[in-house]
Amino acid sequence: MLGVASGGVTTNPSPSWKDLSVAFSHAGIYIWLYVFHFDCSNQKDPESIREDKLNKPWRAIPSGRLSIESAERWYIAATCLLLLASATWLGGFPEAVFFMIETWIYDYASGASSWWAKNLINALFYMTGQLGGTRVAAEAMGSTRMTRTGYEWCILLGINTFTTVQIQDLRDQKGDSSRGRRTVPLVVGDGPTRWITAVFILFWSTVCPAYWANSHLTAGYVLPLLVGSYVAIRMLSCRSAKADRATFNYYTLAWLPSLYAIPLLSKYELSLSS
Repeated sequence: MLGVASGGVTTNPSPSWKDLSVAFSHAGIYIWLYVFHFDCSNQKDPESIREDKLNKPWRAIPSGRLSIESAERWYIAATCLLLLASATWLGGFPEAVFFMIETWIYDYASGASSWWAKNLINALFYMTGQLGGTRVAAEAMGSTRMTRTGYEWCILLGINTFTTVQIQDLRDQKGDSSRGRRTVPLVVGDGPTRWITAVFILFWSTVCPAYWANSHLTAGYVLPLLVGSYVAIRMLSCRSAKADRATFNYYTLAWLPSLYAIPLLSKYELSLSS
């Protein structure tokens, strides 16, 4: 939505508040169905349940609030809802289908058995969601379409995810080890993973603003670098499972949004020197 509001990723350079409100409602429903389908699929598998009892015991099935049979029914409903809504109303149908294929590979075809496959699938999850959500938002505004810049931006963010998403594996090492997964921390070690991820976070905190031709004194450049530096420093200095869960929240709820905001910040050229 930040990209759509900027006018830099669609053919509508100056969307009105009415356009954005309609786009937000459509994209919000699409992404909610997207995540709902994934959660129902991912959390009903017996191996996932065993892992969640160690890593995420608060989830619905390991906590006893939902049975596997009920989760299976919700999975079927979520699948039908996403396909029906994207095919007949919201748009983003190709992305929804690709996302379901990615989910099946991740959950049932050993898509998360190696570190590179797990990172790749996670990057595709993010990129497919960004492409689908952006296209849905654009189409909700009438004849608006995504531009080549919009597609390039989503791909760039997907590559960013591939190189940094292992930050989520730092908190889950106990459960991943019990399941036999070969995540980055379990393959190369906890310490090296933190340093590798920190370098990539700082790298993308400068490359993404550069893509939008931000100068060093604009908010579009400084904000991602400040937030990214905080996440990197915290990841290197706070190394308990509890701290890693909090660091991942900062990564996904603060640093990634600071990257997503770059097109909008670039549009208004918010200078820190003025």
